[in-house]
Amino acid sequence: MNASPGPDRVFDQGLQPERTFLAWQRTVLALGVACAVAVRFTAPHFGPVAIVAGIGGVGLALAAYIAVRYRYRRTHTALTQSARPEAEAETVTDALHSVSAWPIAAVAASTLLLGVLAVFFLWGGIQL
Repeated sequence: MNASPGPDRVFDQGLQPERTFLAWQRTVLALGVACAVAVRFTAPHFGPVAIVAGIGGVGLALAAYIAVRYRYRRTHTALTQSARPEAEAETVTDALHSVSAWPIAAVAASTLLLGVLAVFFLWGGIQL
């Protein structure tokens, strides 16, 4: 009696998709918090430039967070559907291959903006 996984059941006993999702989630949240903290220390000295860089970094981190949630949900649905005998192989494969790389670009851009804020911090000689 091995029932096929339902839409909310775990697909993989090793939880690989879930671990990957949690790692992405943790990384993006840490990046957003780091950008917010960097704005807190650089905004009084560099004004609007630091605020724009920080808000851009936090915004990109938030966009990546939303995209990662969407990507996980789509992958999880495709994997649980592929476990069913009536699933069409083409639609499942298309769903798994149609994920976008823009969350990676958003994380890279957010990291770049955090680096700009770090340069401001070091260049301005800000004392904590």
